[in-house]
Amino acid sequence: MSEPYTRIDAELERERDALLELSHRIHAHPELRFEEVLASTWLAEALEARGFAVERGVGGLPTAFRAALEGASAGPTIALVCEYDALPGLGHACGHNVIATMSVGAAFALGPLMRDFAGRLVVIGTPAEEGGGGKVMLLDAGVFDGVDAALMIHPYHLNQANMPTLASFKWDVVYHGTPAHAAMAPHLGVNALDAVRLAFAGIDALRQQVRDDVRFHAIVTDGGAAANIIPERAAMLSVARAADAPYLFDDIAPRLRNVFEGAALMTGARLEVGDSSPPYLEMQVNDPLEAAFARHVERRGRPMTTYDPRARTGSTDMGNVSRVIPSLHGMLAIDDVAMPHTAPFAVAARSQQGDATVIDGASVLAGVAADLFTDADLLDAARAALNAATGRRQPA
Repeated sequence: MSEPYTRIDAELERERDALLELSHRIHAHPELRFEEVLASTWLAEALEARGFAVERGVGGLPTAFRAALEGASAGPTIALVCEYDALPGLGHACGHNVIATMSVGAAFALGPLMRDFAGRLVVIGTPAEEGGGGKVMLLDAGVFDGVDAALMIHPYHLNQANMPTLASFKWDVVYHGTPAHAAMAPHLGVNALDAVRLAFAGIDALRQQVRDDVRFHAIVTDGGAAANIIPERAAMLSVARAADAPYLFDDIAPRLRNVFEGAALMTGARLEVGDSSPPYLEMQVNDPLEAAFARHVERRGRPMTTYDPRARTGSTDMGNVSRVIPSLHGMLAIDDVAMPHTAPFAVAARSQQGDATVIDGASVLAGVAADLFTDADLLDAARAALNAATGRRQPA
């Protein structure tokens, strides 16, 4: 069974310079969520040049794409998932240039093998993972329909088979008050900013009465127009996370809403609350896919770290995909210490170690995909694991 992997690695060596140049180019041109015009164009063009049929703007998202390459006959559809948006002020400090080129690199390596495999290889370009929920929108629009397994790898400071994530929601919270001269007639105003300040105090009080896995964070997005005017409008962006969606949405969300309503009641301001992006669900562990990932990581000579399923990190819209399709969200190190969403991690995403991870990650993804194309038992086991965990039935 080493022959496909040998061919994969040989193809990646042939494509090494092109892949790393693409990774560096995306890194040098960071684009925020839903604005990834250059990155999505470059990735789509690279796939087209290698024989993939590319649909652009899928799911109603201009910077999303779906590329497909048919195999020798009918069989499973395996998706490689790309992310390519950057962070405000930090650029590619989550390493999405590495994510994109690992997945596209796997597609490059698998392309020549598809003449021997039964099935279809697709690459799905998903914008706006950083708080925009691009994958949720693409799921709802049917872009993932027909996919039998979805695979991606995220950069990290360890090599591990999954990233235990938190379910999350993000609300835009706006208070409307009444403007007045802050010195002459403050008694005629209703201070919307006071409501925001009280909301922050309420969140701090709520932190003591929730489970340890819950996270609250928020920023002020509008604090008024001038210091000498009682603010007519003030706003905040509020994020809440927890280890499981039922607790987050059924318990935490109503209590957080009460905090915001209480601040409105205390100040007399009028409250508006709306979703800033679709809610994210926690990643669903898939043991068969994680075992396949570990085998291929070790094949590339990397040591694996056992992760604690109870440990929690961030949130990802890949969690939503993992609840309906057998999914892999492995982690590969691009640095020994740097953590995502930091300036050192942005440096690591274009470092020598980051470049090595592009090639290793592409080989790992291609290896897992090859296993899924050639081993029906693996795909059946991945489906069974999802069905057992969610109680739903994914058709074979």
